[in-house]
Order: sequence, then structure tokens, then C-alpha cells
Amino acid sequence: MYPIMLQLTGKKIVVIGGGKIALRKTVELVKAQGQVTVIAPVFLSEFKQLSSVTLIEANYASEQLVDAQLIFACTDHPAINRQIVKDAKADQWVNDCSEKEHSDFYNMATITAQDYLIAISTYGKNPTAAKALKTKLNELLKASSAK
Repeated sequence: MYPIMLQLTGKKIVVIGGGKIALRKTVELVKAQGQVTVIAPVFLSEFKQLSSVTLIEANYASEQLVDAQLIFACTDHPAINRQIVKDAKADQWVNDCSEKEHSDFYNMATITAQDYLIAISTYGKNPTAAKALKTKLNELLKASSAK
């Protein structure tokens, strides 16, 4: 694995799925100024509040991946996520949120402050542990800045 930060401004990103994981990814992608399209037959209501996101209410079809630079397979159906991975072209990067071993990349837990960003990774093995470590580090940083 190779850690990296991506400049996503204006990059075409497709998220397949309308649930909690897809929403969490979409919110962060919007913050990074990506051009995000989310495709799902049903969306959580919070998606409607994201004005800069294109929502397509539909089942997954391979044509929806055309021109995407990053793809997030976030459905609750591992078989569909695997199909998304298979349908992606060699120059498209895919994150299969249900089976990390099929992913080209996965996200890290991050802590952002004014002048720095700390990223935490368990190499996709234990996101819960990464989240717990993130919480502890945030507490330490807050305590040290209060002094």
C-alpha cells in the first residue's frame, strides 16, 4: 500500500449506493470538491440536502461508470459491488466498501486541524479500531491545545 492524498476538485466520482456508507463517503467527497454522482434505487433523505451532488434514482448499470475517475461501490449487495469492480476500466480506481480485497484503494480515518492532517489506517482490516484511535488522538490534541 502507498498512502496518498488526492486533489479531487472537478474530478468525476461515482458512488453506487444510497445508504449510510454511501452518504458518509459522498459528504467527504463533496468537501474535497469532487464532481459527485450518486446512483441508487433508494436514497437516505440526507442525500437530498447535498445540493452539489447529482442523484440518479436507478439500479446499477455499467454505463453509469463511463468517464468516472473514482468509483465507490457502496451497495449492501456484495455481488453488485463485485460486478462494479469487474465493470470498471483499468484506468478507473474502485473502492469496494463490502470487500476490501477487491478494492484499488480504501479510505483512512483522518483528523484535520488548521495546519495538518493526520491519517490512520489499519490497511482496511479494522475500521472500528482506526475510529477508536482517531477518537483518542483527537482527545490528546484537544488537551494539549488547551494548555
